[in-house]
Order: sequence, then C-alpha cells, then structure tokens
Amino acid sequence: TLKKELPFKNIYTAGWMDHPSYDLYIPARQHGKAPMYWNNYQKDNRKIIIAEYGDWEYYAQNAGFNQTEFSNLKEEERTSRQLRAFGEKRLLQQAFNFQEAANSNMKGVHTIGHANWLMFDYNRGYSDDLESSGISDIFRIPKFAYYFYQSQRDPKIKLENTITSGTMVHIASYWTEKSPLDVKIYSNASEVKLTLNGKEIGIQKAVRDAYSDALPHPPFIFKIPKFEAGILKAEAIVDGKVVATHEVHTPEKAMKIELSAATQNIPISSKNKDVWFVYAKLTDINNQLCVDQTDLVKLNIQQGNAQIIGPTSINAEAGIATFLIESQPDTQTLILEVSSGGLKKNKLEIKR
Repeated sequence: TLKKELPFKNIYTAGWMDHPSYDLYIPARQHGKAPMYWNNYQKDNRKIIIAEYGDWEYYAQNAGFNQTEFSNLKEEERTSRQLRAFGEKRLLQQAFNFQEAANSNMKGVHTIGHANWLMFDYNRGYSDDLESSGISDIFRIPKFAYYFYQSQRDPKIKLENTITSGTMVHIASYWTEKSPLDVKIYSNASEVKLTLNGKEIGIQKAVRDAYSDALPHPPFIFKIPKFEAGILKAEAIVDGKVVATHEVHTPEKAMKIELSAATQNIPISSKNKDVWFVYAKLTDINNQLCVDQTDLVKLNIQQGNAQIIGPTSINAEAGIATFLIESQPDTQTLILEVSSGGLKKNKLEIKR
C-alpha cells in the first residue's frame, strides 16, 4: 500500500474512482448531475477536487443553471468553446460560463479546489478544428475569461518577475457600436470608478447575484445609457485611493503595425535552438488594437540565423497576426520586418 511504500507525513492518495481507498476524490464536473453537480457530495467525509469544469457541461450538455437572459442564444453561442475571432459577445459568454461554474463549485460541502478546463486553446490531432475553450488562445493571447480568473486572486498577494499580481482592473469590452451597454469590469478592488470621455458613469461595488454569490471578487457591471465613441476608463479604488487603472479606446482606422516578441524577459538561448512567438498587432493612431481587422500580414527575417515556422503570410485574427520563430544558437541579433497592405512597414530588432 501507499503508506508502506511512502511512510511519511502528509502522504495522500487521489483518483477519479469514487472508492474509499482514496483519500481524495477528483471527479470531472460533467460527471455529476446538473444543477448541483458535486456540491452535495458527502461520503466518508472525503474531500474532492473538481478535476475539470467549464467546457464539457456547456458543450455536450449545453447546460448552465438558469441563464434566462441568454435563452435566445444559439448552441454555438452558449458554449465555452470560443475563439478570439468569434467576437466580444461570445467571449463574454465564455467568461460568464466559467464564472457561473466556478461560483457553483465554491459552494461544495467538501470541495477543496477545482481546475478549469482549460488554460490555452490547443490542436487535438483527431480533429481539424482547435479545442477553443482556453482562457487564452493557442498563441497565449488572453480572452476576457483570463481577466475574470486574475480578478479572483487576493490583491495582497504579490508575485515576482513577469506575473501580474496585486490589485487589478480590466474592462471586458472593445467599446464599439456593437458592444453591450452593460459593461462588465473584472477587479479585486473594493470599488471601481468608470468614466466615459472624462465624464463619470459611476462608482460602484461588485455585483453579487446567483452567479457570483460565492466568488471572492464578483464582477462589476456598469449600465451606460448610450454608446459614445471614445475612452472608457476604469479605476480600481481601495480605501478611497486609486490603485490600478485600465482604459479602452474605441478603435479607429488601422494605421500601423506594432511588432513585439514574447520573450517574457528571458534571453534568447545561446546554447540551443529557441522558439518563441512574434505578435503583429494592427493598431490605430491611438495605439488601440483594431479588433475587427483580418488583413493579410507578412513577416520576413532581414538579419539573423532564424526561420519562421509555418507560413510567412497569415491573416490577422481579431487584429493580431502571430508567427512562430525558431532561432539558432549562433544568432546575436535578429531583425524582423512586418508589412500589411497599405500600412507602414515596421521592424523589430532583438539582441541577446
């Protein structure tokens, strides 16, 4: 037995089988029965961790509890499988699904943890399409759901290096004429102030309802009377002080291409081949991402021993074209050039 093999303190067994020989039961959410799923599970006082949630129960079972305001949605609009290219409304629905399921999981009598399915979109091999219920896309670009989860972290937790932590605020809107006028904002602050073109919309506390009553930090929802192009600005307020801000500008005509490399502040390897993403963002005069742009974008390597893995010309997805670069260890400097239609070309220089 495990105790004989590993006679140490704090050694536990865990498995998907609901068997008394396991200290910890780890069922997938969809293996339970809606609407309670595993919330009333009580057997031998055993603790459980929900191994998967947020995808399958909204896809195959087309579930949810009582999302009456979404009753007119088509099946593909209700699912959590949403590419970034599918647009604002469907990305908001995905985030809402995850919020609803997470909120429910937290009410479980013996639930001590849960794992969302999943972090990134991915190729499955057996199917041509992507599994698209990631809170970030396959290129690691966040969707709205990413910021919902970020907002659930305690603002007192401070993480080092490149990981965002502390107090955060994020407006889950592109703020275009097609955007919902009920604007959802994710934050772990006690209050949020929202302004539109400098005019105050309001200062509010988070909304607790049937879909957020167990969350550490429910979302904020601001009702804006009518659409007005410009700048939405959210300010996270703690003890009367603004501690974090986020702005969204109504996108204008695409004017330029921003080029960046996802090196995460880690030097490109000088010992081995290295692989990393390059993002070409189509932006307007205010550096705002033009989320409706799907233009063809071309990348070429002007200097350096490296290659583009895959096509050198691809269409932007929701304003961003992503390329995969493989560099050789002898490369000291890389110079990349990007172009798209009539937009001004741009270059990126990367040194070791």
